Amino acid sequence: MEIEAESERARQREQEKRLCEASLSGCVDTLNARERRLYEASLSGCVDTLNALIQEDELILDRVSVTCFHDTPLHIAAMRGHLDFTRALLSRKPKLATELDSLGRSPLHLAAIEGYVDIVRALLHTSTPSGEDMCLVRDHDGRTPLCLAVMKGRVEVIKELIRERPESIRETVDHGDTILHLCVHHNQLEALKLLVESAGDEEFVNSKDENGNTILHVATILKREEILKYLLSETAFKKNANVLNGNGFTALDVLEQCPRDLKGTEVRVMLLQVGVSKTLQPPRPEPEKTENTTTRTSRRQQMVSKIETFLQIDPGWLEQAHGNFLMAATLTATVAFQAGINPPGGFWQDTKDNHMAGKSVLASVESDKLAIFFRYNSFSFGISLSIILLMISGLSFTKNKLYTYALSIAMGITVLLLATSYMSSLDMILPTSKGHNRNGMYTFFSSFWAVELLVVIQTFRFLRGKVAIIKKLKARRANRSENRV
Repeated sequence: MEIEAESERARQREQEKRLCEASLSGCVDTLNARERRLYEASLSGCVDTLNALIQEDELILDRVSVTCFHDTPLHIAAMRGHLDFTRALLSRKPKLATELDSLGRSPLHLAAIEGYVDIVRALLHTSTPSGEDMCLVRDHDGRTPLCLAVMKGRVEVIKELIRERPESIRETVDHGDTILHLCVHHNQLEALKLLVESAGDEEFVNSKDENGNTILHVATILKREEILKYLLSETAFKKNANVLNGNGFTALDVLEQCPRDLKGTEVRVMLLQVGVSKTLQPPRPEPEKTENTTTRTSRRQQMVSKIETFLQIDPGWLEQAHGNFLMAATLTATVAFQAGINPPGGFWQDTKDNHMAGKSVLASVESDKLAIFFRYNSFSFGISLSIILLMISGLSFTKNKLYTYALSIAMGITVLLLATSYMSSLDMILPTSKGHNRNGMYTFFSSFWAVELLVVIQTFRFLRGKVAIIKKLKARRANRSENRV
């Protein structure tokens, strides 16, 4: 909603600017001849015409302040980038630098948003009669010249403004946003880098808007990948990466509430790599213990509690698993691809009656075993590619736990297929002379995998059954306590 409101305000400002320029000729028609020539000179930047008009009428610059036209000649010159004309006006009437147009903008606002560094410098070095600091003047939208320069990414103008008034960096804008939030909203990375370096304050760079969002939250919501790479590379942001917003969400939490797409997947991987996690589930309220139950607490109950704590699942495991699956599938696909285009045994270097150059050596020697190798390797490659495509698809069912379990099984099958293709390649390339017992090696390798899988599966079954028994015992004890009460 905030982004849509900001876009609507930007469209209104552009429309008002066009109407203002379009109405210039109509408003000029109501002026006298000299004033009309002055505005025409400000549009073209003709200093000679300005000097001639001042010689004819010394009060002409004073009269333009009371005309129906909201933009002074200095506004027009600053907006059109006429440096010499601007200097000529400031030397004769410095007070023009403090005049505001219909949008509440000074000439400094217009020069800043257009990126005219020399004009900005000339306006900053002008001493106004009232001593008013134009760097801190806000337009009707609450924007200072620095805000407008940041929104357009005018880096050189930003340097001049913060050199003149360093404290202007800390001025807040719409909805409690800092100047850094504006950089992220308008995707101005270079301006953000400059302001972060200039501020040099960890507390300020991690400031929150009225919703409690830091610029890391905002960059995550808007999926600004380049800005996120920069933020997560800076120590000041990295060590505060798990900060919570006003709703108690981390950056990873707010990403989960956004529509899933390829950018979102890449952002999720970036956040997980630097240790950003989801907020922990609130602890369940423990049942009120009576004096009798407290006295009956035994070592067995304490051990049960420790086991449950050890087996407790991290609430963020699902997101971490997705990132791990994507990296693992990419790795297995790379390995399978390399094995496919570089099969064991190499290639023939020459062409003869029974073989051709560039063909696999083992294809003409042990074609059956090579076919087995390619079969397992191709299956592994195909499953890996399927996992990658599913992970980057952004489909809604990819958040399902059952889907994650299926992916883990698929990854296990992929690894087993790679192991099998590895064994088949050894069968083809190792010698069969005395002293090389291939059957013993295969038996050891196969037994190792079988025993490992058996131990893992049985361990998980045992722990799962133990946890189920523990939960049943706790439920029975809780029911007995309630019945006694």
